[in-house]
Amino acid sequence: MEMMTSTPPLLITSLLLLLLTWLLSRVLKNAGGNHGHRSIPSPPAFPIIGHLHLLKKPLHLSLAALAKRYGGDAAGVLLLRFGAKPVLLVTSPSIADECFTVHDVALANRPGLASRRLLTDDCPSISTSNYGELWRHLRRLATVHALSAHRLAATASARDAGARAMAAKLYRAGEASTVSVKAMAYEFVANVIMAMVAGEGMAEDEVVGFKEMTEAGIAAAGAANRLDFLPEVMRMMDFGRMAKRLAEVGKARQQFGQSLVDDYRRRHAHGGGRGGSDEEGTKTPARTVLGDLLRQQREGSPEQLDDVVIRTVCLVSHTVTVTSL
Repeated sequence: MEMMTSTPPLLITSLLLLLLTWLLSRVLKNAGGNHGHRSIPSPPAFPIIGHLHLLKKPLHLSLAALAKRYGGDAAGVLLLRFGAKPVLLVTSPSIADECFTVHDVALANRPGLASRRLLTDDCPSISTSNYGELWRHLRRLATVHALSAHRLAATASARDAGARAMAAKLYRAGEASTVSVKAMAYEFVANVIMAMVAGEGMAEDEVVGFKEMTEAGIAAAGAANRLDFLPEVMRMMDFGRMAKRLAEVGKARQQFGQSLVDDYRRRHAHGGGRGGSDEEGTKTPARTVLGDLLRQQREGSPEQLDDVVIRTVCLVSHTVTVTSL
């Protein structure tokens, strides 16, 4: 039987499109000229990967060597291309100062990375949202309702009780075996923040699951993902199933945040969320981040307070548990 081997048509088409795109960009660049402006120096680049082959560890020394070799001491800027993403390397203190002063608004936005879009789909994040109205709104809500001095003072008793419980647990566990102080400290911080946000803590297995989910999201958003540097046509192929894994982490974040909102609504369906007593004489829960935001939502606040915004503020509060430990 004759064996027939062939390259997948989709792969051939993709490679041809990439080659044509690269050739067209080179032709347009050469035809357009500089129009009287001095071009930014840039090392020779390869198709598709750009200058990624020039990067070595440690990265900061590799970038400094590239700037010295191709940019010159007086230039202060170097144009690189990490796959399909253009990157401007600034090595001059005066130019860096100009970026953060004169051009701060133009450079205040976040890079439009594919991995971050997948992670924050239907669940935006302050650290990844574009600089604009939504970012300012999320920052103000997080500052006022989650991170204000008044909110921290209101939860002082919960923190004291949690610290005493953690110390007692460490003492009891230390009599039998070696214990992980960091794990117990993480559980303490997670439960204190959960009490501040939703009015009750998490079980030990829930703390572990939340920690894994949050660390996976932070690692994916902060790491150099191949997905961010591939051209659009190659991202559609999802090599290594990276897009699928990122989408799963983003979905887990969305479900966790929405579960906090839904659980609070069910637990306090008849409460006012202010502390004190309701009309039936039942003691209502102490004020929490979720309670305040949901109360404003019910009362028709003029601010944007849909469930997407509320769960984003809650996730911002919980992310502190990872970044602080």
